Amino acid sequence: MINLERIKLALVDHLIWLIVVAVFIFFSCSIDRFLSFKNILFILYVASPLGLIVFGEAVALLSGNMDLSLSENAGLTAMIVGVILVDWASWLPGWTGIILMVLVGAGLGAVNGFFVGKVKINPFLVTLSTFLMYNWMTYYIRRGAIVRVPQALLIPGGGRVGGIFTAIFILIGMAIFLYFILDHTRFGSHIRAIGGNSDAASMLGINVGNTNFWAFTIAGALAGVAGLLYVGYLKVIPSTIAEGDIFLAFAGAIIGGVSLTGGRGSIIGALGGVLLMGVINAGCTMTAMDPALRGVLNGLI
Repeated sequence: MINLERIKLALVDHLIWLIVVAVFIFFSCSIDRFLSFKNILFILYVASPLGLIVFGEAVALLSGNMDLSLSENAGLTAMIVGVILVDWASWLPGWTGIILMVLVGAGLGAVNGFFVGKVKINPFLVTLSTFLMYNWMTYYIRRGAIVRVPQALLIPGGGRVGGIFTAIFILIGMAIFLYFILDHTRFGSHIRAIGGNSDAASMLGINVGNTNFWAFTIAGALAGVAGLLYVGYLKVIPSTIAEGDIFLAFAGAIIGGVSLTGGRGSIIGALGGVLLMGVINAGCTMTAMDPALRGVLNGLI
């Protein structure tokens, strides 16, 4: 017998991809060269930095939390690492900045994880506070001045392999890695369990505090990778890097089917949310839509 409920849930879980295809077909029929391979690669490339922040937000939401600071984490991480490589330890090879990006991002995420997971403060209050602090610190470190970084630090976000942007490989690779972690490991099942019902998860022996701590730390590490891609895309580090992108990240995760109440959703769905926003942004750009109208359209979506 056909299980209609399971079919309905499957359709809901994968609806985002049907929407992505429909929107892509619409723009392909409306705009010349939209279907070109070059344009598809460019859509993926531009969406890659935001995509990593969306993945981080998805991890936080799945655990029943939220992280308002991820975009500012990406910006502050980029600024800290840039200043280290340029001003404080210019003798370090540029490639060490790649490792530092991940570590600094994870450290900033761990700050949220400590106060949410260990001190038990509301995640909205904690991450709103760090959003404001990280934003201010990004500006204060160089008083708004632009930081120019070593060429090696630009490769992950701006390099190419076989004519394809490295950032695209990173985006897809991280999606596959997170899919495995969240859907096929005990840690992933713990994240979903506490997101669905933290009290029940605790009764089952799951350490809710530790799981929350690591969820925020992983989200922070993803923000660090996002900062790396932003740097490669922009070629410099301005004080406004990634500023305010958390709102688009929230939209991407939720559009992709990640529940605001936790426990439900997937990284694959979140990737679909990223691509939908990327396709719409590309379509609006190629039709020369007014930026104000584009903002309204993003809000409607």
